[in-house]
Amino acid sequence: MKTTLLFVRHGQSIANENGIFAGHLDVPLSELGQKQAVELKDYLLSRYKIDAIYSSDLSRAYATVLPTAEAIKIPIQKDTALREIDGGKWEGMLQKEIAVEYPQDYAVWHNNTGFSRCTGGESMQEVQSRGIAVVERIANKHLGQTVLIATHAGFLRAMQCYWKKLPLSKMKDITWVPNASIILKPFWIR
Repeated sequence: MKTTLLFVRHGQSIANENGIFAGHLDVPLSELGQKQAVELKDYLLSRYKIDAIYSSDLSRAYATVLPTAEAIKIPIQKDTALREIDGGKWEGMLQKEIAVEYPQDYAVWHNNTGFSRCTGGESMQEVQSRGIAVVERIANKHLGQTVLIATHAGFLRAMQCYWKKLPLSKMKDITWVPNASIILKPFWIR
């Protein structure tokens, strides 16, 4: 039985627009991000029949799928396990400030993200582990359905390593998912 998961990275946020590190920091969509959410809705509704919608509880992800949810009258189920990496001490800082204040940790983040841990926060291994658990739970709950899941770039890069059977050391080779982009992942349950 095929379950189709449509993963969406949130639209452009105020943090994206200003180069601010926002893992668990709750920041709204920018004006462009709000437009992307509406365009995403139009795209999704022209191609898919969506049976359920899940989102990170952070507002930038939730607001990205809200127009779709309202159009098809399906509630959004918030799940903290779909959040971006916990940025620890990096939360709310400019990328260039992190590089100066936490040079060793930032160098690992910049050069080999899969092995990184935000200073005082989460590692990408921890993000991937919670990602695997939440995705399997959602897929098994919605057998044979199409599920829209709004999440974040780091989360999606870690999951792409898992799906492609790549070690996290290869995460540096996984391109960043653009804002409001979709990754289609069919799951076959036997």
